[in-house]
Amino acid sequence: MAKRKTGWPFQEGFLNDGTQKIHLFTDYRWNDGSVSRRWHVDPERFDASLAIVRPFSLTPSDSSDQ
Repeated sequence: MAKRKTGWPFQEGFLNDGTQKIHLFTDYRWNDGSVSRRWHVDPERFDASLAIVRPFSLTPSDSSDQ
């Protein structure tokens, strides 16, 4: 049986246009060591180098709202 390929999000890119934040992409790290980017907008319309990149975690950093 082949090992199933799984991925975890590790960072996201946002663009602040002054009135709203636009979620541009999410980067995933796969269990085979590869990395891929899932675009949430048309990548031809936005320059990824202008994005504010922030780390993504699947665990909450603050449990005060739980």
